[in-house]
Amino acid sequence: MKKYLLLPFVLLAQQVFSTGYPSYQTDPETVKDCIEWYDNDLGASCDTVRTYFGITLEEFKTWNPSIGLDCTPWYEWVSYCILSETKFNATKPTTTSSSSTVSSTTTTAATLAPSPTAWTDLGCYVEDPKFPILEQNMNPNGDATLTIPKCKQSCYRRAFEFAGVQNGNQCWCSGYVGGTWANNQTSCDTPCTGDKNTFCGGHGFLNVFRAEQNKVPSTISTGSVATMTAAVSTSGV
Repeated sequence: MKKYLLLPFVLLAQQVFSTGYPSYQTDPETVKDCIEWYDNDLGASCDTVRTYFGITLEEFKTWNPSIGLDCTPWYEWVSYCILSETKFNATKPTTTSSSSTVSSTTTTAATLAPSPTAWTDLGCYVEDPKFPILEQNMNPNGDATLTIPKCKQSCYRRAFEFAGVQNGNQCWCSGYVGGTWANNQTSCDTPCTGDKNTFCGGHGFLNVFRAEQNKVPSTISTGSVATMTAAVSTSGV
């Protein structure tokens, strides 16, 4: 599974990262449905960030009212919104179907991967102190409302194939899985901060999940009626 716009890249000799949660102070007027943030601590300019993530001046000002259309003022150690849920929902693929024919209308967006129909639970993994099990910790400072579906959706939006939860309040995303299974699969026993009825890994342990690809039949038997639907997850982070 490829990774697209919302993954770390080097642009104009500056690193530009996105995150699912703000690490620094934010404008109190920032849109309430922001789901992607840029932490301005690496010295990138406002225009660099806006251009890199494909945001128009009007969108950027709407999401961050403290910024003018001239992209000023631009402060360091401030987290800025780079994607709203409204924009995300307006650009994700949609599919319509009937009992006799299948038609689809798709709007593509560089930030989206095919929505998985299901996630496979790969079990409890033990953390290797030298090599991380998964690539990117989406909220190293913790999430007070973390749930497993929320983490899966966060990884899906970034086109990662694997999602993992740890310490009850951390979500990890990755294109691979390192490490090994825990000898005791019950070691992932820390309740999720957003759902006390489920476990989100543990100290040094991660529950790992793999996104399954959508599967569409290649042929339809004569005389049979096929109805195909593509499910798009709507749970958010």
